[in-house]
Amino acid sequence: MKVSSSDIISYISIAVIIVSLFFIGVKVTGYAVTGNETGVVNVTITTSAALNFTTALLDFGAGTVTPGTRALVWTNGTAIDWTGSTPTGQLVLENIGNVNLSVTLQTNKTAADFLGGTTPAFKAEVSDSAGNTGACTGTQIFSTYGDINTTPQIACGVLGYNPGLDTVDINFFINISDNVIGAKTVGVVAIGTY
Repeated sequence: MKVSSSDIISYISIAVIIVSLFFIGVKVTGYAVTGNETGVVNVTITTSAALNFTTALLDFGAGTVTPGTRALVWTNGTAIDWTGSTPTGQLVLENIGNVNLSVTLQTNKTAADFLGGTTPAFKAEVSDSAGNTGACTGTQIFSTYGDINTTPQIACGVLGYNPGLDTVDINFFINISDNVIGAKTVGVVAIGTY
């Protein structure tokens, strides 16, 4: 196979183009670079506000009110004029976010809509959970038993987010007249803001 002079010129032209492409942007200085270079690593941590009822169901159980009286029942195990068992539990609310929260509580029914009867009462009390002393600070409407209703009320001015400072117990009290019967249910809503 015979190579013509035009083929040789074509091959040399292609070789020159390839070598030129290789050296585009390369500066030959004759010495190695000895300076330091710096890179950057970036991370952005966002705020996360979240509440969780770790105990979300409280059952007062079944019973009757002693005729001619009013039943007074607390979730701490105390009951007056109530034939049912006495509840010994509470709702437990935890801040599972990464920021302190102001927490309000409200119900989805008034005491009259929830319990019925004559002058019913439904009250809440908020306290630090065991092992969480100091979890709830600031304004506290429910530091003692107070009426809980459909209006948001400050339960905890500041609920911390650090483990051991992020959980509160919500205890309840009900006052039921002797003319009430049937199953009764109410929703409790916790709202956290920061």
